[in-house]
Amino acid sequence: MNNLDILNKKKLLTDLKYDVYGKYGFYYYVPMAESYTVQIPVTVSCSYNKCLFCDLNSNKKFKELSLDEIEQNIIKLKTLSELRKNNNARFLLAGGNPFVLNTNKLLNIAELIKKYFNSCDYISCFARADDILRKSDEDLKILKAAGYDRLCIGLESGSDKVLEFQQKGVTREDNLNAMRRLDEANIKYSSYIMLGLGGQDLSAEHVEQTSSMLNLARPFELTVVTLVLFKGAKLIEKVKSREFKRMSPYETLKEGRELLNNLNINVIWNATHKTNLYPVKGKLPEHKDLLLRRIDEVINSLSDKNNLKQYELKRWQNWGVDPGTGNNL
Repeated sequence: MNNLDILNKKKLLTDLKYDVYGKYGFYYYVPMAESYTVQIPVTVSCSYNKCLFCDLNSNKKFKELSLDEIEQNIIKLKTLSELRKNNNARFLLAGGNPFVLNTNKLLNIAELIKKYFNSCDYISCFARADDILRKSDEDLKILKAAGYDRLCIGLESGSDKVLEFQQKGVTREDNLNAMRRLDEANIKYSSYIMLGLGGQDLSAEHVEQTSSMLNLARPFELTVVTLVLFKGAKLIEKVKSREFKRMSPYETLKEGRELLNNLNINVIWNATHKTNLYPVKGKLPEHKDLLLRRIDEVINSLSDKNNLKQYELKRWQNWGVDPGTGNNL
């Protein structure tokens, strides 16, 4: 292949990516556990979009793409896969919470994926607890049979006080029941937990209630992130009024340590997201003691304010591309 052919191929790849993902803006967020899937746009923004801490969809109105639009996206992604010589059989429905779509539409999307791709190991997507609870047991079993698996649930907390303050729109019981319903349907799922979400006042409550909730469920992975205040988040108003007292990154590191210490389940602890002060990942219970020791070492090292300042400067300089983002355009 000569230089002109290479340039033409790169332009074609760029144009196709923009055609597929341009509707999301400069970037869109995907689950860390599914970063290397074929990512198919099916919704834009979040159907709820009222959480105080979130600004990922603040300037976007929720939209369901039509089946025709979704099919065209799949055709373009098939071409992208062929150009890249990829044989990925794992798929992600892109958008804030695509599992809000009704069961029939989700089944139609699964059929389209299988129509254009040779194989399909599973289809994943983000889901809110109430998206899951709206579906019947039979719906969940049918979706599992169609290939839906490894869903990603944004639980954030197991504390009703924290969930209510952050206007999450679900309760601890909703979160727990959603996970149990998926367990019963044999659908695997990862759960997102957010450190610092209770602020200083509700930190102990956040840790105790979240760990006790998780100990009653069976996620295959916990994705642990730390609250970061972005400019579009409504939580900023609560911070300015002192109604919400933010935790420092150092305090959230210790909060994460306590959460980890309280867990008694078989799960992957994935705290490698760049919002976290110290990225660490391991399998529980096998690596629990090792993870705790490593975190304790960092806590002790960063108790020196000069060390903490240098560590923070280096961390933000190396922020780079968030591993939870999708295709940069």
